[in-house]
Amino acid sequence: MYKFALMNDNNIMDMARLRCDAYPGFAHTTSLEQNAESIAEAHKRPDIKYYCAFKDDKIIGGFNMWDFEMNMRQTMIKAGGVGAIAVDLCHKKEKAAREIMRYFISSIRKKGANMALLYPFDSAFYHRMGFGFGTLLQQLRVRPSDLVGGDTKSHIQRLTEDSATMLADFYNSRIKSTHGLISKRAEEFATRLKTPANKIFAYVDNGIRGYIVFQFKKGSEESGLVNDISVSELLFDSAEVFLELMAFVKSQSDQIRYVIINTQDEGLIHTIPDPRNHMERMLFPVYQEVCRTGLGIMYRICDVEAFFGDIASCRFGNLNMTLRVNIHDSFVPENNKPFLLSFNDGLCKVVASTTPSTNNNIAPDAELSIDIAEFSSLIMGTVSLTSLVKYGKAQLSNESYLDVLSRSFSLDEKPICLTYF
Repeated sequence: MYKFALMNDNNIMDMARLRCDAYPGFAHTTSLEQNAESIAEAHKRPDIKYYCAFKDDKIIGGFNMWDFEMNMRQTMIKAGGVGAIAVDLCHKKEKAAREIMRYFISSIRKKGANMALLYPFDSAFYHRMGFGFGTLLQQLRVRPSDLVGGDTKSHIQRLTEDSATMLADFYNSRIKSTHGLISKRAEEFATRLKTPANKIFAYVDNGIRGYIVFQFKKGSEESGLVNDISVSELLFDSAEVFLELMAFVKSQSDQIRYVIINTQDEGLIHTIPDPRNHMERMLFPVYQEVCRTGLGIMYRICDVEAFFGDIASCRFGNLNMTLRVNIHDSFVPENNKPFLLSFNDGLCKVVASTTPSTNNNIAPDAELSIDIAEFSSLIMGTVSLTSLVKYGKAQLSNESYLDVLSRSFSLDEKPICLTYF
């Protein structure tokens, strides 16, 4: 019914028109020609490609696919992202978006990428296709004086476009120790550094050891002198660097009313003695509001057996057992079956991935039944097995293994994603 092909020069204006119609909130400030120019420029990158969806030889949809290298539990794996999904207004409710997703998942599987990522416009729509929730974003809103900070900011420097390579080198060095981070190219940082709205400052000492990205926001409709800053990115290699970056932010208090921090790090709030967001709202019964929370990135394992091959060097605690996982996957038939997982001192391998009747010679210690969406979130470390079982989102045949399994799948820190697509 639908055919797919790489975008070419003849399709760019069609793609721009589709994107403007699909995302009017983002496109209203730019012309159709400007949208076409940005699409054409992105399409030149080696890691991004735009695709057209055709019905009866007419373009009725479009999307882009991203090639990623991602830290998955301290192992680098290939992953794929999908974005800018757009369907012609005359072809809504004809399952075009669903077929786009089928094509996307099939395509990245062929390229050996067994983890898919996206930002949802409708989480329920993508959850039905097997995507599980990632780390929630916390948006904190505090006074500069409420931030912890060191006694000096002597290492803080403003970065310019010629700092792009150094900044990319630092960022990519942090990938090795940060679950979920995706590698970036220097060109990405160069684009951000030359955008006037982005203010990027770094701790520099024989190279960059941490940086902060923020934008100014108007704080009042009645006065141009009331301003806030919105922190969109914060990355550092030590507490010393963090404290100096915070000292720099605190020093802006003569110009800044509030610091709005967007973070996926649940530990950051514990550095702020008074994290109340000053909205003066009391939550039930006597809890004071401290942040807004948002759902963004979602993850999906595309090929269960190949994925466990990718992460063969990952350790799930010191787990020693055999677990049959009955995966429910209505979108990718190859995953919709039992997988027998053998754990040896935390290392996992797929022993068999067929029907239970052919695995009777290997008796599992326990059997887990779970949807691919929740299984993806479990492996990513964004939800515990204990919670999934508690709320009926997973069933474990032998609950004497629940505690050890839950602890083995859990991580000290949830995945961080600083790539927006």
